[in-house]
Parts: sequence; structure tokens; C-alpha cells
Amino acid sequence: MFTHLHLHTEYSLLDATTRLPDLIEKLKTSGMKSCAITDHGNMYGVFKFANMMKEEGLKPILGCEMYIAPREMYKKEHGIDNNYFHIVLLAKNQTGYKNLMKIVSVGHMEGFYYKPRIDFETLSQYTEGIIALSACLAGPISRPLMENNYDKALEAAKKYASIFKDNFYVEIQRNGMIEQEQVNEGLIKIANELNLPLVATCDSHYLNREDAEIQEILWCINDGKTMEDPGKRSMPTNEFYVKTSEEMEELFKDIPEAISNTQKIADQVEEYEISFGRIEPHFLDLPEGETASSFLRKLTYEGAEKKYKNITDELKERIDYELCVIDEKGYNDYFLVVRDFVMFCRNNDIVVGMRGSGCGSVVAYAIDITNIEPIEWHLYFERFLNPERESPPDFDIDIADKRRDELIQYTIDKYGIDNVKQIGTFSKLQTRQALRDVSRVIGVDLSIADQLSKMVEIVFGKAKGVDYMIEHNPEFAELINSSEKTKHLAEIVRKVTGLCRGTSTHACGIIVTPDPVVNYCPIQRDSHGGGIGMTQYEMADAEGTGLMKFDFLGLRNLNVIGEAIKKIEVNRKEKVNLRELNREDKATFQIMQEGNTVGIFQMESEGMKRTIKSVAPESQEDICYILAAYRPGPMQFIPEYVAVKRGEKEAEYIFPELKPILDVTNGVITYQEHIMTIAQQIGGYSLGSAANLMKLMSKKKYDKVEKEKPLFMEGAKKKGFDEEKLNQLWEKLLLFANYGFNKAHSASYATVSYWTAYLKAHYPLEFMAALLEGDLDNFDRVIIDLNECERLGIDLLPPTINKSGYYFDPEGENSIRYGLGGIKNVGDDITKSIVKERKENGEYKNLDDFIDRTFDFVPKRAVEYLIMSGTMDDFGPRNALLEITPSIYERKKQENKTKDLGQIDIFSLGNIDEKKAIQETPLPDVPKVPLTQILQWEKELLGLYFSSHPLDNLQEFFQMKKAIPIKSALEKKDSDLVVLGVLITKIRKITTKKGQMMAFLSMEDKSGSVDGIIFPRTYETMKDTLVSGKPMLVAGRLNIREGEKSIMVEKAMLVDEERFSSKFDGVTFRIKPSHTEEEIKELKQFIKESNGNTPVKIMVNDGDKIKTVILGKKIDMNADTKKWLRKF
Repeated sequence: MFTHLHLHTEYSLLDATTRLPDLIEKLKTSGMKSCAITDHGNMYGVFKFANMMKEEGLKPILGCEMYIAPREMYKKEHGIDNNYFHIVLLAKNQTGYKNLMKIVSVGHMEGFYYKPRIDFETLSQYTEGIIALSACLAGPISRPLMENNYDKALEAAKKYASIFKDNFYVEIQRNGMIEQEQVNEGLIKIANELNLPLVATCDSHYLNREDAEIQEILWCINDGKTMEDPGKRSMPTNEFYVKTSEEMEELFKDIPEAISNTQKIADQVEEYEISFGRIEPHFLDLPEGETASSFLRKLTYEGAEKKYKNITDELKERIDYELCVIDEKGYNDYFLVVRDFVMFCRNNDIVVGMRGSGCGSVVAYAIDITNIEPIEWHLYFERFLNPERESPPDFDIDIADKRRDELIQYTIDKYGIDNVKQIGTFSKLQTRQALRDVSRVIGVDLSIADQLSKMVEIVFGKAKGVDYMIEHNPEFAELINSSEKTKHLAEIVRKVTGLCRGTSTHACGIIVTPDPVVNYCPIQRDSHGGGIGMTQYEMADAEGTGLMKFDFLGLRNLNVIGEAIKKIEVNRKEKVNLRELNREDKATFQIMQEGNTVGIFQMESEGMKRTIKSVAPESQEDICYILAAYRPGPMQFIPEYVAVKRGEKEAEYIFPELKPILDVTNGVITYQEHIMTIAQQIGGYSLGSAANLMKLMSKKKYDKVEKEKPLFMEGAKKKGFDEEKLNQLWEKLLLFANYGFNKAHSASYATVSYWTAYLKAHYPLEFMAALLEGDLDNFDRVIIDLNECERLGIDLLPPTINKSGYYFDPEGENSIRYGLGGIKNVGDDITKSIVKERKENGEYKNLDDFIDRTFDFVPKRAVEYLIMSGTMDDFGPRNALLEITPSIYERKKQENKTKDLGQIDIFSLGNIDEKKAIQETPLPDVPKVPLTQILQWEKELLGLYFSSHPLDNLQEFFQMKKAIPIKSALEKKDSDLVVLGVLITKIRKITTKKGQMMAFLSMEDKSGSVDGIIFPRTYETMKDTLVSGKPMLVAGRLNIREGEKSIMVEKAMLVDEERFSSKFDGVTFRIKPSHTEEEIKELKQFIKESNGNTPVKIMVNDGDKIKTVILGKKIDMNADTKKWLRKF
């Protein structure tokens, strides 16, 4: 019997195609009883492989094909140290498994150079319990043989045999390669000469012979090649598939011991556990004389007395019950450790929240882990932890995203970096990307690939497969069946969709252990190559080993909240305590009811705004319902909730006993907790059993759910409930269980939504400053924020060197000053130091003074960026300042050199301690920077325009052409014709397989941005008019695919700025049909009373034509003027 000992799976990441379920099915069909997994340099799939093999009664052999450095692994010189060898390592027992984890982890964490490598010396320290095979043609014995260096190969064999003793095998393959046959002669000779056993392997990379093409396509995807590229990687033969035992025995019938040795190795591998029980950190700060159990009890009752004031018998019973379950399940330390993390955040003014079923614990609320009171919210502890639950509980900690690293560092400082790691995840080849990648590789027209890709449906974040799309989308099916090449495309995409293609880091998961993580799980560098390291097992597998996961999820909104609170304290001298806010504040609910929800957590989409206006929330329970119901499925019941709330209909209850359960949602079953309560109160379940029923329903395990129905019916009938109505209720439970939402989760998010709404309602200036600060890297978000500032009557002022702090700060009653920290390319430390110097020694007088005082920490290039962004405008024109900057720097440098040499002027000896007066460099008479250049600098460095907008002087022309803003265009229906006046910011041209050109555009105006697509036929007619950075008049149709919106451009015209620009250097008030007579009258009065030097233009649009008048009156350009400009 043959056993595969050298086999790669999809976890070799585009270097193999074999999926674990398919492999196991083939092993069973072929009658093989055992198999090894030996992916390249990693153990990503080992845990899954072991469990799946055992479930099918097969023996897993856990291994890795490791890379061996040619010399010490710390040496990393190109041309030498990237010429590594391969070796196959198999774990014989648990000791070997632990050593294998260490070998692989060291290779990633310390020896990584192109590949995870380990050197011979380090390998020799971890050989116990490991069987080694000499590997393929890249092995330490085979490579010298390929170079006709038998003596070197012989020495290598001796070297490895010396450390592995009887556990070293000479690996021999027969794969149709001439080089392999030549090397085999030398391998057999060495094995005989040294009395080493031979072992036959297959080095399988794909499941079946016909899958060789798939492997080559994956290589092309990985390498950016095409199948027609002569430089692509190719399979030398199609023999690297998972062969049957019979096929291998036939191949090696002349060396039968090479086959029997595979079974000998399989028999040597012991059955051992790779799960280690519960592995969790201990709470390290127990007071003397306390145990984790006694200290948790003490903290709980102290907290309960503060929060509840009066501890009733009912409350005491619940607290004692929770503490008893926590103690019996052994989670006292877990609660204390989580509390420690939360208290670190609170003590350091880091906004922190808790999400998920842990919010159902009174103990967690009493000791300050959670923010919401579970009894009032009707949340159950049993949803989180109960005597019948086998899996560990899981607190989800939400934290301000920009301060998440502080919590991680605190954890590392406390438990040690070896005991704290992030969790690895895998990126997979999804249908959309697979269609694009495979099309490129096999030569399918890219415009067809783009169409197919955009048609793929995304449901709950997951892409539907090719077969589903062919069955459910006639347009997709027609394109796929239009040619043999597209049919072949579908065949390949079918096979590659879902394969692992790379690693990444879990968004929030952190592993904390009492001793090094590598003792339980292999580790590697973070996906970006640095950081604290991460597990090679993904979350479910890491937890399967017994590791305890902690979730630290960074939320942008919590950062906005935190920054807003800081600004409120500085600006208004008020300290906002989120946990003490009035939960029934009318102003807070009013901005929600009006749909003014920009910046409000989870409530910003247009569809959500419509729902909020419909529901008109008046309590946090209403907010909780909205967040739970605004999803496919329960959305259909929102009108019923609203009708009952408005008194337009009565809530319907199958049994009167359901009213107290469902009254809070107006009779609509919405939450998973509803299912639990109904199972308990109607079906007679314990809450623990009810929690298990709810899980079965929510996970759609219908076979197990059906077994529960008789229990539910029997328990309910004992309570006297009608059987016919019980059947109705059961069907309703099954329906709602499909999309029932965790109320603890929804309530947690409703709390954050309320916090953001409260801050916006009562402190709009500080809240919007924090929101803008958080959105600077997203131009589309900044535009939304600026529009909201306009609605609120808030001005955003440009950055200035003497007024801007590091952050965006309120200035006056209705303005926000842009912070220096938002300027790109300058650097956080530099801008903080600039502000610190100004606060300590006064405002900067001029550019010379600035450079003199900041020379030691602000480089010349940073000064130039500050000038270009307009931050130094108070010191003079930008071009003049840029002109003199190098000479000021050079002068300062010479001064410092003179000082260092001790060359002090004799006349200054008596004034050494006095600050010398800084001589101001005269500004040269140079041309002003063109406005277009200024705007480009502002967009690049600030993320938005301050001086004006590139399209401002073309507004009359665009209005004449009936152009509408991008924001309005995106609100149209699919395929609606739109005309836009836009700035083209980016053009990407591509050549289709047919040799035709097409283009993708990035377009923007003052209201937003959108992508444009120009297909080949249209491209030919307008290719000469496409210029990046220029204004264009564009006509096209709105294209909506799975929520993604773009413009299919049909016509485009480059706008001649010289010809069509209004060139008016003043302010323009635009009167539209929507303005009332009263508003127009007030504008006239304002213009009449304002006096200044700014010319005024009035544009009147009566719906049919536009009239323009330049007034003889000039006004002052101040904050009041800007308010009127926002309105007109």
C-alpha cells in the first residue's frame, strides 16, 4: 500500500490547486488509508487537514516542505541566500509536531528572505520526533547531483542523516522529467552506499492529470503572465497529480521497498492531539489574598451597588447565578483580563465599547466591561454563557481605530511579545476577480471580462458562483455561451474560485497566551511583513487548538467620538461622559427623524435615511430595531412595525403570552433573543436549551431543528397551548430564525449611534471637526462632510502656520480651522513639534523666523510642502516663499557650522545669552503661482480645495448645457441619461484582446466623484479629447451593478477654458426656482448693507433660461458672505 508523503494543497497559495475535501474524497475512493500534507514553507492547512482526515477515518500525517538556507539564515545577500534547498519534514508524534511548528515559525519570523528559510544548525536543534525526506530536485542531495557533483551530494546525505538518524529517507520520484531520471541514479547509489532507506513520492500539486493546465493558469495569475508568454512558468509534465496506490506501485515496481517504506513511515506516525485544551492568559494583578473567583465577586458587587443603588433579591439571584456559571466554567480570569483591557482604554481616554452577546451579562455591566444595562434591554446571560455551552464566550471590544495600537502595546507590555499575536486569515480567489484574472491569462477580451465580473451578484458579502450566474442571469449566460473561449473561461473559473491566494491579518482578533504562542500554533510575520506576528491558522483553527481569542476591533466612529469629546473639553470646558448621557434627549432623536444623519454611526446611507424618517425613532429601542431590521429579509416587516407604532393597526400575537415578549418590536419577531424567550416561555425550555435551539435555527441546521420540534410541541402542550396555533408559531420561528439578529449586538451599535447623534445635536462644531479629521484620506467622504458643514452653517478655514493646531479645531462660533496634522507629506512628529514651538515661544513672525526656530526638526522639503499648501500665506506669495527657502536654509546651516567651530564674533561676546534678531529676507518679485497649480497643490496636500474649485468659472457654461452635479446624477435610475460638467482626474487606457482601445476615467466636481467607462467604439470618436486634469462636458448613462455606480460615457467634449470661463474675480449668487421670494428679499438686503472690495454677480435661473447681471455694488468677503453663498 502506498501513502502520499509529499503533497501540496491549495494552502501552498497558487502553487497547488488541490482542495482538502476533494483530496480526501479521492483518497477514500482509491482505498488509501493515510496521507501527508506538505505545503511550501507553511502549516496553513494542517489543522483542517488533520480534523477532516480523522472525521473520515483516515490517518493524517502532518508536515511541511521547508526551505533550507545555503548558509546562516541571518545572512540575506541576493544571488547567494535566495538559492535555498527544499526538505520535507513530517511530524511523527506530538513532540515532532511541536518541533515542526517551531521550525516553520523560525523560518518565517527570523529566516525569511524571499521564502521562509531555516539553516542547518537551527534545524538540527528541532529534529526530535521528525521524519525527514530529501525532497525534490531542489533538495540538498538532488541539486548537487544535477550539477554532476556526486561527492557534494554524498556529503549532504551524510550531514542530514547525522541529525535525523534513522528518520532520514532518500526521496525518489518518477514524474517523466529527464533530469529526474538522471538524478534518481545518483540517489539510489547514495542510498545503497550509506545504507539509507529509499521512499517514493509524487510531489502532487493538483488532484487529477487534467488539472495541470489549472496549475499553470494559477502561476500566470500569481506572476502577472499570460498563457502565451514564453517566459511563463510551466509544468514540465502532467504527472504531478495525486496518483492512486496502483499507479505508484506500477511506477516503482522495480524498487518495491520505495513503496513499502511509505507505509512504514505512515505506521511510525503516532496518533496524537494537536488541540491543547483551553489556553488563556491569567489575570496578573490579583490583590494579595484574592483568587480570580473572589476578586471577580468583589468587583461585581462593588460595581452593582454603584450602578443599581438597590440590590434587590431578584438582582442578587441573577448576579450569583452568573458568577456561579462563570466560576464553574472556569472563566473568572477571562472576565478580569477583558476588564483590564477595557479599563486601560477608559483610564487613557480611549473610547471603547463592547459588542455582542457579552452585553447580556450583569456581571460584565457591573465591572465596567459593557456599557448597556442588560435587564432593561431584555438581554440574556445564557445567550453568552450557560452550563450547556461548550464553546468559550467571546467579548468583542470596539475601540477608537487610531488608538487600537495603544491597547495592543499595553497587552504586549503585560504578557510579552511572544505571548501576543494577531490572527491570520486567507484571501481567496472570488468569482469577480477570478473572471478578470483568468480572462487576462487565457486571452478573453477584457471588456467582456469586465461585463461578466460586474454582473456577478454579491449577497451578504459573498460572490455567487459561475453556475448560479448562468442559471439566474440570462445576460451572463449569453456572454458565457457566446464563444468556445468564454465557455472555457467558465470551466476554469469554476475550478479556481474559492482557492486561497494569499494571507492577510484578521481585522480584530488577537491571541494572548500564558506562554509563547508558538507552543500551540505555528506563527509568521504579519501579512504586511512586520508587526508582532500572526498565527498561521485562521481563527476557527486557532480556537480549535484551544487558543483564546480577544477581539480588538478598531472603529473609525469611536475615534471621531473620542476626538470630538477632546475638542469639547478644550473649546467649551465641558467634560462629556458618554455613559451618563440623557437617553431620552429630544434634540438627538430629532436630527435622526429629519434624516440629517451624516456622521451618525450605521445611519448614513440613503436607504437608511428613508427608513429612519419612516420609523421616526423616539427611543433607543427604536434605533436598535432599525439597525437589526435594515437588512435583506426583515426589511419587509418594517412597514408593519411603523404602522403599529403610528396606531394605524393593531399588533398581532398568536398567543396573548407573546405580547410581553414582542411588545418592544410592535409584534414583529426580530431578534434571536425573541426565539430564546419564546422557546422558554411557550415551549418550556431552559434558557440554556433555548440558546442552543436558537443557534441551530440561525445556522440553518434544519435536520437538527426538526428533531427539536417534538420537544417544543410537547413542552408547549403541557402548558395548555393549542396545537394548531403552535404549528403556526413554529413556522414563524423558522422563518424569522433565517435572519434573526443578535439583539445584544444591535443594542451595542444603537448605543454608539446615539452617542454620535447626541454629540452632533449638541456640539455640531466639535463633532464636524472630528468627522472631517477622520475622513481626510477619503475625498468622497470629505465632500459629504463639507456639504453637511454648509447645511449646518459651519465654515472650514484653511491651515495657517500661526492659527492651526495639529488637529482640526473649532475657531469662533461657526468655523473649523484645518489642522497641520492633515497636511500630507509633512509628518506627524514634525507638525506636532511646530505647534509645540509656537505655543512655547510665540507666533512665527516670518519665514526666516520659522526656519531659524525649527531648523533642527523641520527639513527643507517639509517647509516647501507647508508653503505649497498655503499654510505660510501670511508671510507672502507662495512662489516668492519657495524662491527664498533654499537660501535661508543654507544661511542657517552656515551659522550652525560657525557656531560648532567656536567662531563667535568678538562684538557678540557680551550678548551670548541674548536672542539675536532674525533678519528677514526680502521677498523677490516673481510671478504669482497660477491658480490651477495652487488648486493642484491643495488637492494633493490637503485633500480638498480652499482657494476655489477648478470648475468654479465654468458654472455658467455648464448650467447653459443643462449639466447636473455628480451627486444628483448618482441618485438617478439605472440607464438614465445624464450630462455632467466634470474635471477628469485620471485616465487609464487599456488594449482589449482584439487590439481595440478603451478607457476608464476618474471624474469629479464640487459635489462628488464617479468612475466613467468608455468602450472601444465610443473611445475611437473621443480619444483625442481625453486630457487628465482638464474640465469636460460628459454625456452618458448611469450604470448600476450590485450597488456600484459608474457612468457609461457616450459623448464627451473638452471644455475650452479660455473661451467659456466667466473669468469673474468676485462672488456669484445663483438664484434658482427653489428659492422663495422672502429668501431673495433677504439676500438683496444683505448685499445692500455690506460694503467692501469684492465684485458681485447675480445669476437668475427661472427654469428655462439664465440671466446674468454684474452689480455696481461691492461687498465684504467675510463669514456672513460665505453663509449667503452656501444658500445661493
